[in-house]
Amino acid sequence: MTITLNHAILGHYLLCPVCGTQAVAAEDAQLNPSNLHCTTCGTEHFAIDNILCLFPNGVHHKTLWQHQLGTMQAQGAAGLAQLQEAASRHDLTSTSRQRIADLFHALKHSQTNVLSLLTRAGLEPIQEPGLQQMELGDLAEYYDLILRDWAWGQAPNGYYPSGENRAALERLLPLLPAELASPASMLVLGAGAGRLSWDLHVELDSQCTIAFDSNPLLLLVADHLIRDQQPLNFSETRMFPQVNQPITHYWDLTPPEDPSNKRHAWFPLAGDVWSAPFKPASFDLIITPWFIDVTGGDVRDLIGTIQRLLKPGGLWINSGPLLFTRHLPLQLKYQNTEILEFLDFCGFDLLNERLDSIAHLASPIEVRARIEQVWSFCARAPNHLESAISTTTNPPAWLVMHHLIIPQQTFYPSQQHPLIDTIVQLVDGNNSINSISAAVAPYIPDDISAKDAVATILGQMVLKAGSL
Repeated sequence: MTITLNHAILGHYLLCPVCGTQAVAAEDAQLNPSNLHCTTCGTEHFAIDNILCLFPNGVHHKTLWQHQLGTMQAQGAAGLAQLQEAASRHDLTSTSRQRIADLFHALKHSQTNVLSLLTRAGLEPIQEPGLQQMELGDLAEYYDLILRDWAWGQAPNGYYPSGENRAALERLLPLLPAELASPASMLVLGAGAGRLSWDLHVELDSQCTIAFDSNPLLLLVADHLIRDQQPLNFSETRMFPQVNQPITHYWDLTPPEDPSNKRHAWFPLAGDVWSAPFKPASFDLIITPWFIDVTGGDVRDLIGTIQRLLKPGGLWINSGPLLFTRHLPLQLKYQNTEILEFLDFCGFDLLNERLDSIAHLASPIEVRARIEQVWSFCARAPNHLESAISTTTNPPAWLVMHHLIIPQQTFYPSQQHPLIDTIVQLVDGNNSINSISAAVAPYIPDDISAKDAVATILGQMVLKAGSL
């Protein structure tokens, strides 16, 4: 896979998320969106401004974003039209009319600036009829995170964060072992609007930090402020009246000071964590802030991804609540004790752990605040995975953690079936449940999960052998 990048340093870590071919970065070349294609599998990727976007569906993901943008524009215009119509009524007092006018101007200001930021980056609002039935989400869903990161309660010099941002940084730094020097590589999964990734990048003097997220608005805001050093101005609108508090406010988002030019080694990158476009064993430190509960997937699979991307002995810091999305099945909404068991099964060493109750998204013009329970930990990956995995756990570690290699062993199925025979043959000391599932998936009906089928079949044979 050949990609022309604006900095060769980023290309050192990248793979095509479709075929896993190594990316090759042109030294000191400018990022060229027309050249973002994989020469191995042919997948065409894309960029918005200077942000490389590596998704499994390639350039088609840009169409999804543009459809989301078109939907957001249409809904925003409808909301403004409704306010205009309301303001034209004759049964309003001057006070009510002024409130509606204030809301109209603040919302229009916000919509205009958000749309401008996204369209300047190369995203055009469209509405694809074929995508109308898909639940794609709202690009501005996390708008408050932008204000939290870059507007609410910032220190006067714009460098050190204050308030909620500063508290987040101060929760994480003590979790790190004292001997940690400047990490050569740091990955922040779910970096959002980028403030925490930047503050950690500066505090730890990371040689390369990748702020990874799937939301283009958040990444563009972070890139605009950090790498471009350009200010932004966004409005805030409170939908519920607060006594003695304004209902609207206009915020100046100020770029962080960077006298040492540390931003040359901080990179925003767009992609999907379930097809993370990185070489194995790339990172000294991986951070998951407010992330493990919003991926929509199994935490066990996320642990497998993190273990694949960490260098031997690398560190994983997690911090956030366990507020799993409502679409996730109840059986996958794990408690912290279960997640610690998973880490132990994978040979991770838990170094530090803490529990805090914090005010979350506490706007200066909002009297109310959400109180969240934040669980934070730091764990070290094993230096040698195979020797760190216990062979005496019950059930076997590989049966729980589907990315772990299944030791070569003989299974005796209770019945003969081509699928069962194939699965048994693939237990050769080199495969995991994940890799076996990928191999047999074409032979399993679409409405059945290949992984569930493989785990069930192997689990039944383990049970029959008396290991459970």
